[in-house]
Amino acid sequence: MKRFKFKKLTLPVVGRWFILGSLVGIFAGLASIALFFMIQACEFYFLDSIVGWPVGETSGEPSLFGHSGKEFNRWLLLIIPALGGLVSGYIVYRFAPEAQGAGTNTAIDAIHQKKGNIRWQVPIVKIFTSAITIGTGGSGGREGPISHIGAGFASFLGNTLSLTDREKRILTAAGMGAGVGAIFRSPLAGAIFAAEVLYSSSDMEYEALLPSAITSIIAYSVFCSVFGWEPLFAAHNFSFRNPAELLGYTVLGFACAFFGWLFVNIYQRVSGYFKKLNIRPYLKPMIGGFITGCIAILIPEVLSGGYAQIDHTMSNNLGLMFLVLFIFAKIFATAFTIGSGGSAGSFGPSMVIGACVGGMVGVSINMVLPVVAPEPGAYAVVGMAGFFSGVANTPLSTIIMVSEMTGNYHLLVPSMWVSTLTFLLLRKTLLYPAQVPQRSDSPAHKGEFFLQVLQDIKVRNVMRTDPITIPETMKFSDVVHFIARTKHNNFPVLKDDGTFAGVLLFEELREFVFEEGLEDIVVAGEVCEKDIPFVIPETTLADAIDSIGFKNVELLPVLDPADHSKLLGIITRRDIITTYNKMIRRRQMAEREKDDF
Repeated sequence: MKRFKFKKLTLPVVGRWFILGSLVGIFAGLASIALFFMIQACEFYFLDSIVGWPVGETSGEPSLFGHSGKEFNRWLLLIIPALGGLVSGYIVYRFAPEAQGAGTNTAIDAIHQKKGNIRWQVPIVKIFTSAITIGTGGSGGREGPISHIGAGFASFLGNTLSLTDREKRILTAAGMGAGVGAIFRSPLAGAIFAAEVLYSSSDMEYEALLPSAITSIIAYSVFCSVFGWEPLFAAHNFSFRNPAELLGYTVLGFACAFFGWLFVNIYQRVSGYFKKLNIRPYLKPMIGGFITGCIAILIPEVLSGGYAQIDHTMSNNLGLMFLVLFIFAKIFATAFTIGSGGSAGSFGPSMVIGACVGGMVGVSINMVLPVVAPEPGAYAVVGMAGFFSGVANTPLSTIIMVSEMTGNYHLLVPSMWVSTLTFLLLRKTLLYPAQVPQRSDSPAHKGEFFLQVLQDIKVRNVMRTDPITIPETMKFSDVVHFIARTKHNNFPVLKDDGTFAGVLLFEELREFVFEEGLEDIVVAGEVCEKDIPFVIPETTLADAIDSIGFKNVELLPVLDPADHSKLLGIITRRDIITTYNKMIRRRQMAEREKDDF
Protein backbone atom coordinates (compact mmCIF):
# COMPACT_ATOMS: atom_id res chain seq x y z
CA MET A 1 0.00 0.00 0.00
CA LYS A 2 1.20 3.45 -0.87
CA ARG A 3 2.43 5.33 2.17
CA PHE A 4 2.67 9.03 2.95
CA LYS A 5 4.59 10.99 5.50
CA PHE A 6 3.27 13.70 7.78
CA LYS A 7 6.30 15.31 9.28
CA LYS A 8 7.69 12.37 11.36
CA LEU A 9 4.59 10.15 11.12
CA THR A 10 4.18 7.65 8.26
CA LEU A 11 0.66 6.27 7.73
CA PRO A 12 -1.29 4.31 5.10
CA VAL A 13 -3.61 6.47 3.00
CA VAL A 14 -6.85 5.01 4.39
CA GLY A 15 -5.61 5.09 7.97
CA ARG A 16 -4.53 8.67 7.57
CA TRP A 17 -7.98 9.80 6.44
CA PHE A 18 -9.54 7.97 9.38
CA ILE A 19 -7.28 9.82 11.79
CA LEU A 20 -7.70 13.21 10.12
CA GLY A 21 -11.44 12.70 9.69
CA SER A 22 -11.85 11.64 13.29
CA LEU A 23 -9.96 14.68 14.57
CA VAL A 24 -12.08 17.04 12.46
CA GLY A 25 -15.25 15.17 13.41
CA ILE A 26 -14.50 15.36 17.14
CA PHE A 27 -13.81 19.08 16.92
CA ALA A 28 -16.92 19.74 14.81
CA GLY A 29 -19.04 17.75 17.27
CA LEU A 30 -17.64 19.64 20.26
CA ALA A 31 -18.02 22.96 18.43
CA SER A 32 -21.64 22.06 17.64
CA ILE A 33 -22.27 21.37 21.33
CA ALA A 34 -20.67 24.68 22.31
CA LEU A 35 -22.58 26.66 19.67
CA PHE A 36 -25.91 25.05 20.59
CA PHE A 37 -25.31 25.76 24.28
CA MET A 38 -24.21 29.35 23.68
CA ILE A 39 -27.16 30.13 21.40
CA GLN A 40 -29.65 28.79 23.93
CA ALA A 41 -27.92 30.71 26.73
CA CYS A 42 -28.12 33.96 24.76
CA GLU A 43 -31.73 33.31 23.76
CA PHE A 44 -32.71 32.63 27.37
CA TYR A 45 -30.97 35.72 28.72
CA PHE A 46 -31.78 38.28 26.03
CA LEU A 47 -35.05 37.14 24.49
CA ASP A 48 -36.68 35.16 27.28
CA SER A 49 -35.51 36.93 30.44
CA ILE A 50 -35.33 40.51 29.10
CA VAL A 51 -37.84 40.70 26.22
CA GLY A 52 -40.16 38.01 27.54
CA TRP A 53 -40.33 36.07 24.29
CA PRO A 54 -39.48 32.36 24.77
CA VAL A 55 -37.91 30.94 21.64
CA GLY A 56 -39.63 27.65 20.92
CA GLU A 57 -37.68 24.43 20.55
CA THR A 58 -38.35 21.57 18.20
CA SER A 59 -39.61 18.25 19.52
CA GLY A 60 -36.13 16.73 19.23
CA GLU A 61 -34.22 19.54 20.93
CA PRO A 62 -33.86 19.93 24.69
CA SER A 63 -34.55 23.24 26.41
CA LEU A 64 -31.35 23.69 28.40
CA PHE A 65 -32.49 26.67 30.50
CA GLY A 66 -36.28 26.42 30.56
CA HIS A 67 -38.36 29.60 30.30
CA SER A 68 -38.52 32.57 32.64
CA GLY A 69 -42.24 33.31 32.30
CA LYS A 70 -41.53 37.05 32.00
CA GLU A 71 -44.25 39.18 30.40
CA PHE A 72 -43.62 39.93 26.72
CA ASN A 73 -42.44 43.49 26.03
CA ARG A 74 -42.34 43.62 22.25
CA TRP A 75 -40.92 47.16 22.10
CA LEU A 76 -37.63 45.90 23.47
CA LEU A 77 -37.22 44.16 20.13
CA LEU A 78 -36.16 47.52 18.74
CA ILE A 79 -33.09 47.35 20.99
CA ILE A 80 -31.99 43.74 21.61
CA PRO A 81 -31.40 42.49 17.99
CA ALA A 82 -29.69 45.80 17.12
CA LEU A 83 -27.47 45.50 20.20
CA GLY A 84 -26.55 41.93 19.22
CA GLY A 85 -25.74 43.11 15.71
CA LEU A 86 -23.51 45.88 17.04
CA VAL A 87 -21.55 43.60 19.39
CA SER A 88 -21.12 40.75 16.91
CA GLY A 89 -20.32 43.19 14.11
CA TYR A 90 -17.57 44.85 16.13
CA ILE A 91 -16.00 41.48 17.02
CA VAL A 92 -16.15 40.27 13.42
CA TYR A 93 -14.67 43.36 11.79
CA ARG A 94 -12.09 43.76 14.54
CA PHE A 95 -10.69 40.22 14.45
CA ALA A 96 -11.91 38.29 11.36
CA PRO A 97 -13.91 40.19 8.72
CA GLU A 98 -14.36 37.01 6.66
CA ALA A 99 -16.50 35.59 9.50
CA GLN A 100 -19.37 37.91 8.57
CA GLY A 101 -22.51 36.60 6.90
CA ALA A 102 -23.70 33.05 6.53
CA GLY A 103 -20.35 31.21 6.49
CA THR A 104 -21.11 28.46 3.98
CA ASN A 105 -20.39 30.70 1.00
CA THR A 106 -17.06 31.79 2.51
CA ALA A 107 -16.05 28.16 3.05
CA ILE A 108 -16.98 27.28 -0.55
CA ASP A 109 -14.90 30.22 -1.80
CA ALA A 110 -11.92 29.09 0.28
CA ILE A 111 -12.09 25.60 -1.24
CA HIS A 112 -12.30 26.83 -4.83
CA GLN A 113 -10.17 29.96 -4.76
CA LYS A 114 -7.83 29.73 -1.76
CA LYS A 115 -6.66 26.11 -1.78
CA GLY A 116 -8.76 25.36 1.29
CA ASN A 117 -7.09 28.04 3.42
CA ILE A 118 -9.16 29.62 6.21
CA ARG A 119 -7.46 31.66 8.91
CA TRP A 120 -7.38 30.03 12.34
CA GLN A 121 -9.08 33.05 13.92
CA VAL A 122 -12.26 32.49 11.91
CA PRO A 123 -13.71 29.45 13.78
CA ILE A 124 -13.14 31.15 17.15
CA VAL A 125 -14.72 34.43 16.09
CA LYS A 126 -17.55 32.67 14.25
CA ILE A 127 -18.74 30.63 17.20
CA PHE A 128 -19.07 33.66 19.49
CA THR A 129 -20.53 36.09 16.99
CA SER A 130 -23.06 33.56 15.67
CA ALA A 131 -24.25 32.80 19.20
CA ILE A 132 -24.67 36.53 19.87
CA THR A 133 -26.41 37.28 16.56
CA ILE A 134 -28.87 34.39 16.73
CA GLY A 135 -29.26 34.54 20.52
CA THR A 136 -30.33 38.19 20.43
CA GLY A 137 -33.00 37.48 17.82
CA GLY A 138 -31.19 37.72 14.49
CA SER A 139 -33.03 35.69 11.87
CA GLY A 140 -30.46 33.10 10.95
CA GLY A 141 -29.52 29.48 11.40
CA ARG A 142 -26.70 27.71 13.14
CA GLU A 143 -25.87 25.34 10.25
CA GLY A 144 -24.01 27.89 8.12
CA PRO A 145 -21.81 29.01 11.02
CA ILE A 146 -21.03 25.47 12.17
CA SER A 147 -20.12 24.42 8.63
CA HIS A 148 -17.74 27.41 8.49
CA ILE A 149 -16.33 26.53 11.92
CA GLY A 150 -15.78 22.89 10.94
CA ALA A 151 -14.14 23.94 7.68
CA GLY A 152 -11.95 26.43 9.52
CA PHE A 153 -10.60 23.84 11.94
CA ALA A 154 -9.99 21.38 9.08
CA SER A 155 -8.03 24.06 7.24
CA PHE A 156 -6.00 24.81 10.37
CA LEU A 157 -5.24 21.10 10.81
CA GLY A 158 -4.24 20.79 7.16
CA ASN A 159 -1.84 23.72 7.43
CA THR A 160 -0.39 22.45 10.71
CA LEU A 161 0.35 19.03 9.19
CA SER A 162 1.61 20.52 5.91
CA LEU A 163 -0.91 18.66 3.78
CA THR A 164 -0.92 19.16 0.02
CA ASP A 165 -3.34 21.69 -1.45
CA ARG A 166 -5.57 18.89 -2.73
CA GLU A 167 -5.68 17.13 0.65
CA LYS A 168 -6.38 20.40 2.42
CA ARG A 169 -9.31 21.20 0.12
CA ILE A 170 -10.82 17.77 0.70
CA LEU A 171 -10.38 18.02 4.47
CA THR A 172 -11.89 21.53 4.51
CA ALA A 173 -14.93 20.28 2.60
CA ALA A 174 -15.21 17.37 5.03
CA GLY A 175 -15.20 19.86 7.90
CA MET A 176 -18.24 21.56 6.37
CA GLY A 177 -20.08 18.26 6.18
CA ALA A 178 -19.19 17.40 9.77
CA GLY A 179 -20.82 20.55 11.14
CA VAL A 180 -24.02 20.08 9.15
CA GLY A 181 -24.23 16.37 9.98
CA ALA A 182 -23.95 17.10 13.69
CA ILE A 183 -26.17 20.13 14.18
CA PHE A 184 -28.95 18.76 11.92
CA ARG A 185 -28.51 15.19 13.22
CA SER A 186 -28.17 13.98 9.65
CA PRO A 187 -24.79 12.25 9.17
CA LEU A 188 -25.43 10.80 5.72
CA ALA A 189 -26.76 14.09 4.33
CA GLY A 190 -23.88 16.00 5.90
CA ALA A 191 -21.36 13.83 4.07
CA ILE A 192 -23.11 14.25 0.70
CA PHE A 193 -23.75 17.96 1.29
CA ALA A 194 -20.01 18.64 1.58
CA ALA A 195 -19.39 17.12 -1.85
CA GLU A 196 -22.49 18.58 -3.50
CA VAL A 197 -22.67 22.19 -2.30
CA LEU A 198 -19.47 23.25 -4.05
CA TYR A 199 -21.13 23.21 -7.48
CA SER A 200 -24.29 24.75 -8.90
CA SER A 201 -24.83 21.89 -11.36
CA SER A 202 -25.19 18.20 -10.60
CA ASP A 203 -21.40 17.85 -10.34
CA MET A 204 -19.79 16.76 -7.07
CA GLU A 205 -16.44 16.74 -5.29
CA TYR A 206 -16.29 12.94 -5.27
CA GLU A 207 -12.93 12.79 -3.50
CA ALA A 208 -14.54 14.39 -0.43
CA LEU A 209 -17.26 11.75 0.04
CA LEU A 210 -15.25 9.23 2.08
CA PRO A 211 -13.50 11.77 4.35
CA SER A 212 -16.83 13.61 4.78
CA ALA A 213 -18.56 10.40 5.80
CA ILE A 214 -15.95 9.87 8.51
CA THR A 215 -16.11 13.44 9.84
CA SER A 216 -19.91 13.56 9.72
CA ILE A 217 -20.37 10.26 11.57
CA ILE A 218 -17.93 11.25 14.32
CA ALA A 219 -19.40 14.76 14.72
CA TYR A 220 -22.95 13.40 14.80
CA SER A 221 -22.01 10.82 17.43
CA VAL A 222 -20.28 13.41 19.64
CA PHE A 223 -23.18 15.88 19.42
CA CYS A 224 -25.97 13.35 19.95
CA SER A 225 -24.19 11.68 22.85
CA VAL A 226 -24.88 14.93 24.74
CA PHE A 227 -28.24 16.07 23.38
CA GLY A 228 -29.94 12.79 22.48
CA TRP A 229 -30.46 10.69 19.39
CA GLU A 230 -33.99 11.66 18.44
CA PRO A 231 -34.63 13.30 15.03
CA LEU A 232 -34.70 17.07 15.06
CA PHE A 233 -38.44 17.22 14.32
CA ALA A 234 -41.38 15.14 15.45
CA ALA A 235 -41.88 12.02 13.37
CA HIS A 236 -45.26 11.89 11.62
CA ASN A 237 -46.74 8.96 9.79
CA PHE A 238 -46.95 10.84 6.52
CA SER A 239 -46.89 8.70 3.41
CA PHE A 240 -47.32 8.79 -0.34
CA ARG A 241 -50.14 6.49 -1.48
CA ASN A 242 -51.83 8.05 -4.49
CA PRO A 243 -50.16 9.14 -7.76
CA ALA A 244 -52.74 11.93 -7.97
CA GLU A 245 -50.91 13.59 -5.09
CA LEU A 246 -48.12 14.41 -7.53
CA LEU A 247 -50.41 17.09 -8.98
CA GLY A 248 -50.40 18.91 -5.66
CA TYR A 249 -46.68 18.40 -5.22
CA THR A 250 -46.11 19.85 -8.69
CA VAL A 251 -47.87 23.01 -7.54
CA LEU A 252 -45.61 22.96 -4.49
CA GLY A 253 -42.54 22.69 -6.75
CA PHE A 254 -43.48 25.85 -8.62
CA ALA A 255 -44.32 27.63 -5.35
CA CYS A 256 -40.92 26.69 -3.88
CA ALA A 257 -39.23 27.92 -7.04
CA PHE A 258 -41.06 31.27 -6.90
CA PHE A 259 -40.41 31.92 -3.22
CA GLY A 260 -36.86 30.60 -3.57
CA TRP A 261 -36.20 33.07 -6.38
CA LEU A 262 -37.79 35.83 -4.29
CA PHE A 263 -35.71 34.96 -1.22
CA VAL A 264 -32.38 34.86 -3.07
CA ASN A 265 -33.06 38.08 -4.98
CA ILE A 266 -34.17 40.02 -1.90
CA TYR A 267 -31.18 38.69 0.03
CA GLN A 268 -28.76 39.68 -2.75
CA ARG A 269 -30.28 43.15 -3.11
CA VAL A 270 -30.11 43.80 0.62
CA SER A 271 -26.55 42.47 0.76
CA GLY A 272 -25.54 44.65 -2.19
CA TYR A 273 -27.09 47.71 -0.55
CA PHE A 274 -25.18 47.20 2.70
CA LYS A 275 -21.91 46.62 0.84
CA LYS A 276 -22.31 50.03 -0.79
CA LEU A 277 -23.41 51.73 2.43
CA ASN A 278 -20.63 54.13 3.39
CA ILE A 279 -20.53 53.75 7.18
CA ARG A 280 -18.29 51.88 9.61
CA PRO A 281 -18.64 48.15 8.84
CA TYR A 282 -19.54 47.10 12.39
CA LEU A 283 -22.56 49.43 12.35
CA LYS A 284 -24.15 47.60 9.43
CA PRO A 285 -25.21 44.48 11.40
CA MET A 286 -26.71 46.83 14.00
CA ILE A 287 -28.93 48.40 11.33
CA GLY A 288 -29.85 44.94 10.05
CA GLY A 289 -30.69 43.87 13.60
CA PHE A 290 -32.84 46.95 14.14
CA ILE A 291 -34.88 46.27 10.97
CA THR A 292 -35.24 42.63 12.01
CA GLY A 293 -36.54 43.83 15.37
CA CYS A 294 -39.08 46.08 13.62
CA ILE A 295 -40.37 43.08 11.67
CA ALA A 296 -40.44 40.98 14.85
CA ILE A 297 -42.67 43.53 16.61
CA LEU A 298 -45.40 42.45 14.19
CA ILE A 299 -44.45 38.76 13.90
CA PRO A 300 -42.09 37.75 16.73
CA GLU A 301 -41.92 34.19 15.40
CA VAL A 302 -39.26 35.36 12.89
CA LEU A 303 -36.72 35.75 15.71
CA SER A 304 -33.69 33.47 15.78
CA GLY A 305 -33.82 30.20 13.86
CA GLY A 306 -37.58 29.74 13.95
CA TYR A 307 -37.30 25.94 13.84
CA ALA A 308 -40.34 25.50 16.07
CA GLN A 309 -42.49 26.78 13.20
CA ILE A 310 -41.49 23.70 11.20
CA ASP A 311 -42.95 21.42 13.88
CA HIS A 312 -46.11 23.55 14.05
CA THR A 313 -46.49 23.48 10.28
CA MET A 314 -46.06 19.71 10.10
CA SER A 315 -48.67 19.36 12.85
CA ASN A 316 -51.00 21.67 10.87
CA ASN A 317 -51.24 24.09 13.82
CA LEU A 318 -50.76 27.30 11.81
CA GLY A 319 -53.45 29.14 9.86
CA LEU A 320 -53.17 29.92 6.17
CA MET A 321 -52.99 33.71 6.63
CA PHE A 322 -50.28 33.42 9.28
CA LEU A 323 -48.22 31.17 6.99
CA VAL A 324 -48.40 33.68 4.15
CA LEU A 325 -47.38 36.59 6.38
CA PHE A 326 -44.67 34.57 8.10
CA ILE A 327 -43.05 33.55 4.79
CA PHE A 328 -42.59 37.16 3.71
CA ALA A 329 -41.57 38.28 7.19
CA LYS A 330 -38.94 35.53 7.49
CA ILE A 331 -37.54 36.28 4.02
CA PHE A 332 -37.03 39.97 4.84
CA ALA A 333 -35.81 39.38 8.40
CA THR A 334 -33.22 36.86 7.19
CA ALA A 335 -32.12 39.11 4.34
CA PHE A 336 -31.52 42.06 6.69
CA THR A 337 -29.86 39.97 9.42
CA ILE A 338 -27.37 38.19 7.18
CA GLY A 339 -27.21 40.63 4.27
CA SER A 340 -26.08 43.38 6.62
CA GLY A 341 -23.13 41.23 7.71
CA GLY A 342 -24.69 39.53 10.71
CA SER A 343 -22.98 36.27 11.61
CA ALA A 344 -25.72 33.69 11.07
CA GLY A 345 -26.62 31.05 8.51
CA SER A 346 -29.11 31.11 5.66
CA PHE A 347 -29.41 27.32 5.70
CA GLY A 348 -31.83 27.07 8.65
CA PRO A 349 -34.13 29.94 7.60
CA SER A 350 -34.36 28.37 4.14
CA MET A 351 -35.68 25.19 5.74
CA VAL A 352 -38.18 27.18 7.80
CA ILE A 353 -39.39 29.18 4.80
CA GLY A 354 -39.64 26.02 2.70
CA ALA A 355 -41.68 24.24 5.37
CA CYS A 356 -44.09 27.17 5.58
CA VAL A 357 -44.39 27.37 1.79
CA GLY A 358 -45.23 23.68 1.86
CA GLY A 359 -47.73 24.18 4.66
CA MET A 360 -49.37 27.06 2.79
CA VAL A 361 -49.73 25.03 -0.43
CA GLY A 362 -50.85 21.91 1.45
CA VAL A 363 -53.55 23.73 3.42
CA SER A 364 -54.76 25.55 0.31
CA ILE A 365 -55.04 22.41 -1.82
CA ASN A 366 -56.63 20.46 1.05
CA MET A 367 -59.39 23.06 1.22
CA VAL A 368 -60.18 22.62 -2.49
CA LEU A 369 -59.14 19.06 -3.38
CA PRO A 370 -58.61 16.98 -0.24
CA VAL A 371 -57.90 13.84 -2.28
CA VAL A 372 -54.79 15.51 -3.75
CA ALA A 373 -53.50 16.77 -0.39
CA PRO A 374 -54.98 14.51 2.30
CA GLU A 375 -52.18 15.41 4.76
CA PRO A 376 -51.22 19.12 4.55
CA GLY A 377 -48.43 18.57 7.07
CA ALA A 378 -46.64 16.30 4.60
CA TYR A 379 -46.28 19.29 2.31
CA ALA A 380 -44.20 21.01 5.00
CA VAL A 381 -41.69 18.13 4.93
CA VAL A 382 -41.50 18.10 1.15
CA GLY A 383 -41.41 21.91 1.04
CA MET A 384 -38.26 21.95 3.18
CA ALA A 385 -36.52 19.63 0.73
CA GLY A 386 -37.75 21.38 -2.38
CA PHE A 387 -37.02 24.94 -1.30
CA PHE A 388 -33.44 24.40 -0.16
CA SER A 389 -32.67 22.08 -3.08
CA GLY A 390 -33.53 24.92 -5.43
CA VAL A 391 -31.80 27.85 -3.73
CA ALA A 392 -28.65 25.92 -2.71
CA ASN A 393 -28.46 23.56 -5.72
CA THR A 394 -28.14 20.54 -3.43
CA PRO A 395 -31.05 18.21 -4.30
CA LEU A 396 -29.50 14.89 -3.30
CA SER A 397 -28.21 15.84 0.15
CA THR A 398 -31.32 17.88 0.99
CA ILE A 399 -33.70 15.01 0.21
CA ILE A 400 -31.74 12.74 2.53
CA MET A 401 -31.33 15.46 5.14
CA VAL A 402 -35.05 16.13 5.45
CA SER A 403 -35.71 12.41 5.80
CA GLU A 404 -33.09 12.13 8.56
CA MET A 405 -34.31 15.26 10.34
CA THR A 406 -37.92 14.06 10.47
CA GLY A 407 -37.33 10.33 10.80
CA ASN A 408 -39.76 9.83 7.90
CA TYR A 409 -38.62 8.06 4.75
CA HIS A 410 -42.08 7.54 3.24
CA LEU A 411 -42.05 10.88 1.44
CA LEU A 412 -38.95 10.23 -0.66
CA VAL A 413 -40.91 10.09 -3.92
CA PRO A 414 -42.63 13.51 -3.57
CA SER A 415 -39.43 14.97 -2.10
CA MET A 416 -37.46 13.78 -5.11
CA TRP A 417 -40.15 15.13 -7.45
CA VAL A 418 -40.33 18.60 -5.89
CA SER A 419 -36.57 18.90 -5.32
CA THR A 420 -35.81 17.99 -8.93
CA LEU A 421 -38.41 20.44 -10.19
CA THR A 422 -37.15 23.38 -8.13
CA PHE A 423 -33.52 22.51 -8.87
CA LEU A 424 -34.22 22.70 -12.60
CA LEU A 425 -36.32 25.88 -12.32
CA LEU A 426 -33.69 27.70 -10.23
CA ARG A 427 -30.55 26.66 -12.09
CA LYS A 428 -29.42 30.28 -12.48
CA THR A 429 -30.43 31.38 -8.97
CA LEU A 430 -27.56 31.06 -6.49
CA LEU A 431 -27.87 31.43 -2.74
CA TYR A 432 -24.11 30.76 -2.60
CA PRO A 433 -22.40 32.88 -5.31
CA ALA A 434 -19.07 31.14 -4.64
CA GLN A 435 -20.44 27.96 -6.23
CA VAL A 436 -19.06 27.21 -9.69
CA PRO A 437 -21.03 25.32 -12.35
CA GLN A 438 -18.80 22.25 -12.48
CA ARG A 439 -15.36 20.91 -11.61
CA SER A 440 -13.79 22.20 -14.82
CA ASP A 441 -14.75 25.75 -13.76
CA SER A 442 -13.01 25.51 -10.39
CA PRO A 443 -9.46 26.90 -10.22
CA ALA A 444 -8.68 23.94 -7.99
CA HIS A 445 -9.28 21.53 -10.90
CA LYS A 446 -8.02 23.54 -13.87
CA GLY A 447 -4.84 21.49 -14.29
CA GLU A 448 -6.50 18.09 -14.34
CA PHE A 449 -9.16 19.23 -16.79
CA PHE A 450 -6.52 20.76 -19.03
CA LEU A 451 -4.98 17.32 -19.49
CA GLN A 452 -8.36 15.60 -19.68
CA VAL A 453 -9.43 17.79 -22.60
CA LEU A 454 -6.10 17.31 -24.39
CA GLN A 455 -6.22 13.55 -23.88
CA ASP A 456 -9.04 13.25 -26.41
CA ILE A 457 -7.29 15.13 -29.25
CA LYS A 458 -4.57 13.77 -31.52
CA VAL A 459 -1.58 15.65 -32.88
CA ARG A 460 -2.74 14.95 -36.45
CA ASN A 461 -5.80 17.16 -35.83
CA VAL A 462 -3.70 20.18 -34.88
CA MET A 463 -0.25 19.85 -36.48
CA ARG A 464 1.07 22.22 -39.15
CA THR A 465 1.96 20.32 -42.30
CA ASP A 466 3.83 23.18 -44.02
CA PRO A 467 6.39 24.37 -41.46
CA ILE A 468 9.20 26.81 -42.21
CA THR A 469 12.42 24.79 -42.31
CA ILE A 470 16.14 25.61 -42.46
CA PRO A 471 18.74 23.60 -44.40
CA GLU A 472 21.53 22.26 -42.26
CA THR A 473 24.13 23.97 -44.46
CA MET A 474 22.81 27.50 -43.86
CA LYS A 475 25.54 29.69 -42.35
CA PHE A 476 25.12 31.20 -38.93
CA SER A 477 25.02 34.77 -40.29
CA ASP A 478 22.24 33.80 -42.72
CA VAL A 479 20.34 32.07 -39.91
CA VAL A 480 20.35 35.26 -37.81
CA HIS A 481 19.03 37.36 -40.68
CA PHE A 482 16.48 34.66 -41.57
CA ILE A 483 15.07 34.57 -38.02
CA ALA A 484 14.75 38.35 -37.98
CA ARG A 485 12.42 38.19 -41.04
CA THR A 486 10.05 35.63 -39.45
CA LYS A 487 7.80 35.53 -36.38
CA HIS A 488 9.29 32.30 -35.08
CA ASN A 489 12.19 31.35 -32.84
CA ASN A 490 12.43 27.60 -33.46
CA PHE A 491 12.77 25.81 -36.82
CA PRO A 492 13.14 22.21 -38.01
CA VAL A 493 16.47 21.62 -39.72
CA LEU A 494 16.61 19.37 -42.77
CA LYS A 495 19.56 17.61 -44.38
CA ASP A 496 20.36 17.94 -48.07
CA ASP A 497 18.28 14.83 -48.84
CA GLY A 498 15.25 16.30 -47.04
CA THR A 499 15.47 14.08 -43.98
CA PHE A 500 15.07 15.45 -40.47
CA ALA A 501 18.27 16.61 -38.72
CA GLY A 502 17.03 18.40 -35.59
CA VAL A 503 15.48 21.63 -34.35
CA LEU A 504 17.21 25.00 -34.30
CA LEU A 505 16.44 26.69 -30.99
CA PHE A 506 16.93 30.44 -30.73
CA GLU A 507 18.15 29.99 -27.15
CA GLU A 508 21.04 27.88 -28.44
CA LEU A 509 22.15 30.62 -30.84
CA ARG A 510 22.70 33.26 -28.19
CA GLU A 511 26.06 31.82 -27.09
CA PHE A 512 27.43 32.32 -30.65
CA VAL A 513 26.10 35.86 -31.20
CA PHE A 514 29.05 37.58 -29.53
CA GLU A 515 31.72 35.19 -30.84
CA GLU A 516 33.49 37.07 -33.63
CA GLY A 517 34.57 35.13 -36.67
CA LEU A 518 32.01 32.37 -36.35
CA GLU A 519 29.37 33.90 -38.64
CA ASP A 520 30.66 32.23 -41.79
CA ILE A 521 32.11 29.12 -40.19
CA VAL A 522 29.24 27.71 -38.11
CA VAL A 523 26.26 26.24 -39.99
CA ALA A 524 22.72 25.38 -38.80
CA GLY A 525 23.39 21.64 -38.68
CA GLU A 526 26.14 22.20 -36.11
CA VAL A 527 24.08 24.26 -33.66
CA CYS A 528 20.69 22.59 -33.97
CA GLU A 529 19.34 20.39 -31.17
CA LYS A 530 19.47 16.80 -32.34
CA ASP A 531 18.27 15.19 -29.09
CA ILE A 532 14.84 16.79 -29.29
CA PRO A 533 11.60 15.06 -28.25
CA PHE A 534 9.31 14.26 -31.15
CA VAL A 535 5.74 13.07 -31.61
CA ILE A 536 3.84 11.11 -34.24
CA PRO A 537 0.40 11.98 -35.64
CA GLU A 538 -1.38 9.60 -33.23
CA THR A 539 0.21 11.12 -30.13
CA THR A 540 -2.33 12.86 -27.85
CA LEU A 541 -2.00 16.56 -27.13
CA ALA A 542 -1.69 15.67 -23.43
CA ASP A 543 1.50 13.71 -24.16
CA ALA A 544 2.72 16.42 -26.51
CA ILE A 545 2.36 19.21 -23.94
CA ASP A 546 4.07 16.97 -21.41
CA SER A 547 7.06 16.61 -23.74
CA ILE A 548 7.12 20.34 -24.41
CA GLY A 549 7.12 21.10 -20.69
CA PHE A 550 9.77 18.49 -19.90
CA LYS A 551 12.23 19.87 -22.47
CA ASN A 552 10.96 23.47 -22.14
CA VAL A 553 10.71 24.02 -25.89
CA GLU A 554 8.11 25.80 -27.98
CA LEU A 555 8.02 23.35 -30.87
CA LEU A 556 7.96 19.59 -31.43
CA PRO A 557 8.63 17.90 -34.77
CA VAL A 558 5.98 15.46 -35.97
CA LEU A 559 7.74 12.47 -37.53
CA ASP A 560 6.56 9.53 -39.58
CA PRO A 561 5.98 6.61 -37.16
CA ALA A 562 7.53 4.20 -39.70
CA ASP A 563 10.50 6.43 -40.53
CA HIS A 564 11.73 8.85 -37.87
CA SER A 565 13.89 10.64 -40.41
CA LYS A 566 10.84 11.90 -42.31
CA LEU A 567 9.33 15.18 -41.10
CA LEU A 568 5.54 15.37 -41.46
CA GLY A 569 4.99 18.70 -39.71
CA ILE A 570 5.31 20.49 -36.40
CA ILE A 571 3.17 21.29 -33.38
CA THR A 572 3.77 24.24 -31.02
CA ARG A 573 2.84 25.11 -27.48
CA ARG A 574 0.63 27.90 -28.81
CA ASP A 575 -1.24 25.45 -31.08
CA ILE A 576 -2.07 23.25 -28.11
CA ILE A 577 -3.21 26.06 -25.83
CA THR A 578 -5.35 27.58 -28.62
CA THR A 579 -6.99 24.21 -29.20
CA TYR A 580 -7.70 23.81 -25.49
CA ASN A 581 -9.30 27.26 -25.28
CA LYS A 582 -11.52 26.48 -28.28
CA MET A 583 -12.68 23.22 -26.69
CA ILE A 584 -13.47 24.93 -23.40
CA ARG A 585 -15.48 27.63 -25.18
CA ARG A 586 -17.45 24.97 -27.03
CA ARG A 587 -18.21 23.17 -23.78
CA GLN A 588 -19.31 26.39 -22.11
CA MET A 589 -21.57 27.26 -25.02
CA ALA A 590 -23.07 23.78 -24.93
CA GLU A 591 -23.68 24.12 -21.19
CA ARG A 592 -25.36 27.50 -21.66
CA GLU A 593 -27.57 26.10 -24.44
CA LYS A 594 -28.49 23.18 -22.19
CA ASP A 595 -29.35 25.52 -19.32
CA ASP A 596 -31.45 27.73 -21.62
CA PHE A 597 -33.29 24.67 -22.83
